Amino acid sequence: MAKPGDKYSKVNATGRDAKFQKILKHQHQQLDEAILAEKEVKAGTEARIASSEALLKSLGKPLPERKTSVVSNKKTKIKLRPWQDIVTDADASIPHEVSITDLLSDHEIVGVEQHIISLRDEFDLRHKLDYLDYGIAGIAGTLAALVDIFLVKLPSSKGLLGGKGTQGGSLSDYFRSHLKSHFSPEEISRLEKDNWVPYDASTSKNLAEKVAGLGPRSHRVQSLGHDPLLGFIFGVKDIMCGTMTAIDSNGKLITQAIPGAPTGMNIFEAVIRQIGHLKSDIGTSAGLPVPFMPLLQMLQVGSFGKKGRTVGELTRTMYAKGYDFGHFMAMSVPVIIIEVMVRTLYFLKRLHEGHSFMKSLPVNIPGQPHKPKLQTMLFIAHSIATAVNAGKVTITKNPLSINLPQWIWFAKSALHQLKWVAWSKEYERHACVQERLDTDWGHVNNALLAEWEVMESEATAE
Repeated sequence: MAKPGDKYSKVNATGRDAKFQKILKHQHQQLDEAILAEKEVKAGTEARIASSEALLKSLGKPLPERKTSVVSNKKTKIKLRPWQDIVTDADASIPHEVSITDLLSDHEIVGVEQHIISLRDEFDLRHKLDYLDYGIAGIAGTLAALVDIFLVKLPSSKGLLGGKGTQGGSLSDYFRSHLKSHFSPEEISRLEKDNWVPYDASTSKNLAEKVAGLGPRSHRVQSLGHDPLLGFIFGVKDIMCGTMTAIDSNGKLITQAIPGAPTGMNIFEAVIRQIGHLKSDIGTSAGLPVPFMPLLQMLQVGSFGKKGRTVGELTRTMYAKGYDFGHFMAMSVPVIIIEVMVRTLYFLKRLHEGHSFMKSLPVNIPGQPHKPKLQTMLFIAHSIATAVNAGKVTITKNPLSINLPQWIWFAKSALHQLKWVAWSKEYERHACVQERLDTDWGHVNNALLAEWEVMESEATAE
């Protein structure tokens, strides 16, 4: 049995495995006994032969010539025993539980452990980044950071939190001017008229419940229906119900009915109207807010700038200073550079290494093993770009320098990487090793079954 201090002493086999281990131990004992008996018979025979030869010598008789033993070609008849009889004999011979250390020698156990270690190392090596992988991630992250610093910069501003006015980046100005020139004033006027929505109140004048801070320059960041993404939830709901959902300057969420607003519109009509209204607003001077940014107004914490603004107050000020959807599109360019560059070069490198097209695809395919190496490369690239943006914000002391899409993508990538390092890696490594062991055991089991079928057919024939 396993020794108390043995690391395998706590490994308990149950059910059929426990029976198999006991049977193996019992048959191993029987084999040892048979080998020992054979040795004893052989030793006794040799002793008798030697005694006989000594007697013949003492009598002066010539010794007969020893003949080489002839192996008989006749096969021994094999008797197949019922399985239950084998189990009963094993239980009677070994009443206690049998441990794995009772079946394997120390040398065999060490060999198995080394084999498992080699399989684990093989898995780690397969997912380990080489110098080229690090180079791809590093170059992509650095390029994205340079684009953020020199091309995105920040929206054109007259000054924020007591700071000096700044000139916007070329990418930011390009997207914002392109959006403003996409629709003519006449088209905007027509879109507004054809796609009237109940959540578009620019002041609290005609509202039953006043929304603190609501004004012509801030109503789009305060009304959740104007959010480019959240609008398809809150805005569509407001259109169908004739309501307005807004966040006031104190961070309070307010939903109220709008007098005279039509109700009963179905969801498809509401979505079409929502799209039309967003189109009418995206080309105006104020533009639409950055997706999800309106929710930050609910965070009435922190103290930023000379006036000690909270996160919510800072959000409203940033929108007023041009931190809008156009600037969001410009900020997304560094993220797109990383995603496209890393995924494309990963794909080409995998093909060059001889992997199949499907296994080289730089996306996770449902039902297929995910690609942790690609995930790690993206994490490194986004980490570089995000770290540089953090330095940019620190140096400029201007919250308009924050690249929100980059931080969102970094958080997403970091969560995936944390999951891989903390849990998925060990789980997948264990599954990979187990699969290899199961495959090896399958080969052994098939060989044993084939041999058993031969023995069974011979026994039946006799």
